[in-house]
Amino acid sequence: MTKEKLKKYIYYFAAGLILLFGFSLRLKGYITNPPLWHDESALGWNILNKSYGQLFEKLRFLQIAPPLFLICTKILVFITDGYHNIFRCDLTLRFIPFLCGNLSLVMYWFIGDKIFNSKWTTLAGVALLAFNPVLINYSFEFKPYSVDVLFSLIALYVFLCVDFKKSSAKKMLLYSLILAILPWFSFGSTFVIIAGFLTLSFKKENPPLFITLLIPVLVSAFAYLKLFVINSFTSNSAGMIGFWKTEFVNKDFSNLPHLINQNIEYFFMNIKHMPLIFIMLFIIIGFILFIKDKKYFYIAISVLTATTEILASTMQFYPFSRRMILFLLPFLIIYIVKITDIKKWYIGWIIFMVVLIPHIIFTNDYQKIKYINKGDYSRTMVEIIAKSTTPDETITLSEGSNADYFYYNTFYNLPNKVEYIKPDTSKNETIEQLLNRLPAGKYWIFLSYDYNTEFKTISRFVNWAEKHGKIEFKTQATQSALIRLTLD
Repeated sequence: MTKEKLKKYIYYFAAGLILLFGFSLRLKGYITNPPLWHDESALGWNILNKSYGQLFEKLRFLQIAPPLFLICTKILVFITDGYHNIFRCDLTLRFIPFLCGNLSLVMYWFIGDKIFNSKWTTLAGVALLAFNPVLINYSFEFKPYSVDVLFSLIALYVFLCVDFKKSSAKKMLLYSLILAILPWFSFGSTFVIIAGFLTLSFKKENPPLFITLLIPVLVSAFAYLKLFVINSFTSNSAGMIGFWKTEFVNKDFSNLPHLINQNIEYFFMNIKHMPLIFIMLFIIIGFILFIKDKKYFYIAISVLTATTEILASTMQFYPFSRRMILFLLPFLIIYIVKITDIKKWYIGWIIFMVVLIPHIIFTNDYQKIKYINKGDYSRTMVEIIAKSTTPDETITLSEGSNADYFYYNTFYNLPNKVEYIKPDTSKNETIEQLLNRLPAGKYWIFLSYDYNTEFKTISRFVNWAEKHGKIEFKTQATQSALIRLTLD
């Protein structure tokens, strides 16, 4: 066997091992099938209770998600008969994010072949994607963030393939149709598409082919605005702006450095021994190396993608925050791994180990976890209520628990009266005041999620119950509590 063949076999063995390991990490979370947490339950309720057409309109529980992502999920729930099986439904809702989370690793491979000098650099990037804790987490969560990652990578790859000198009008039309459909599944891909067209416009090559590429996307954008944005996004915008108010970029960009630091911390959270200063340094070095290699197209499209998102944030159209911009993480990873693309590759890899080894440590710790959960035990809690409740008992919900209860109660249809405890802050109401107004009787206090990161809301409910009622049953975890009590 020649030396070149040996290197080739080693490369493909390492590639297969990384892909397999990345898949196994995501599969572990997926097949564990933990209960949906608050945001997942909110979106899940809309899937189960709204028609296909209504998914283009305002959603309940202040939810917004790409319409075709929702419709395809609803079709899968119908095919698997998830409407009649609580565990199968949870698993089905998460299938598209799971699929996209794994396909992102493959899609990154194709992009790496386009922009790196060495296939080993592509391998380094796939490893960081495969072992990243945030990407692993969202690959088994019923939200469109892992879909954003995949579809943004697809958009990037399409633009990297565009060659006005060699591509035919037929191929350009195919590229255009792909780009036209992406935003219907992914909000994040929209920023890549805008950046891609801006980058291509700077070239000023072959205007007829550029127009061929552009027109179907414009037609799709017009339909998207008319059929979805006006119906759904506009009606939810006030609530979303209120929820994300601290995560929008100020018009003077004064909070941009803070948000950037916050986002990078989030992208690499749960990775021990990872000084973020190294991440920032690697991104800067990668940027310089791309300039040195004259890979201006990728630099332009990546910078413009981030720029358009930031500008959209200043106009309060889209928050510049954590999971909402997860689609930017692969772009950063491309810059981070560029250091292994230098001629003296062994030096690059030695330096790169500063980033890679902490990821490997994380995956080792992750594999040791016996049961994966998202801090929300709502499925088990509703099941407990359904098995032992009587019709005269009232279900009392905290503000953060309504979506969980109503989603899981879809499978049980409990006839119990529901009391929703949500203080009116404009009237200076407190949780205790509302609870004190409850008449004598039998109650379940259902607390599956707490908006307060220190879980103070749940503590207030529990403390009140212990002081004012006769507790017949109580179970409590870090972020969830269920209490059965009688008020005299």
